[in-house]
Amino acid sequence: MARLTRTQIEQYQCDGYTVLEKALNDSAVAALRSRVEAIAAGDLPFPTECIEFDPGAPQERHIDNLRKINNPARHDPFFMDHATRTNLLDAAEALLGPDIKFFNDQLFIKGPGGIEKTYHQDSAYFPIEPMAILTAWVALDDVTLKNGCLWVVPGSHLEGLKEHSDKWMVGDRQDQKVPDTAIDRGREQPILLKAGDCSFHHSLLLHRSGANYTATRRRGLATHYMGAHSRSTGEPEEQPDYPLLRGQQQANSV
Repeated sequence: MARLTRTQIEQYQCDGYTVLEKALNDSAVAALRSRVEAIAAGDLPFPTECIEFDPGAPQERHIDNLRKINNPARHDPFFMDHATRTNLLDAAEALLGPDIKFFNDQLFIKGPGGIEKTYHQDSAYFPIEPMAILTAWVALDDVTLKNGCLWVVPGSHLEGLKEHSDKWMVGDRQDQKVPDTAIDRGREQPILLKAGDCSFHHSLLLHRSGANYTATRRRGLATHYMGAHSRSTGEPEEQPDYPLLRGQQQANSV
């Protein structure tokens, strides 16, 4: 399996992201697709509250009607097995350090006509200090300019957390975004992937995704890792369990 090179590690440190090509082989990608489609269709038991439909789509369990499947690894060991793939953990160790915990994961789906996601930083949603969560975003389909690739602002992870002060509506649900005036569009770069490639990005990296203007879907499994020294800043009664995946538990962490 492919591993990060020194150049890729340095790119991550400088730009806040890097890409590992062929992180998963064809059989591993096929197995992920099959599992996701079974959950989407309701053929496998999975909590309905973790299934998010695309705004305006029929409320029927079909993969092209969905926007997200939240926390799959907490409800299906298949996805925790994915999170512990050796090359993904090796990359997490190279970018975060030797002691690694699992934060959470999300399966993003953009069916034909799937909507955009505006500029944001993951740390605005993740109550963890220090703000140094690593996302491993594995492409289950080829990711192109037309079907909703990620766009990032290189180096923005070094600028701290931005105000997410603008409202952004996802159907009838209110979300948040960084104001357009705070984004230097002249710096942004697309991340284009083949199925099986994995992009890694820092939780303070400004990023967005476009709408899907094609007749095919764009799916990506985002697994979020954190250093074992990190701690939750959320309410004590809402503290989840963050499983240790590699290394040692650190004092004063959760």
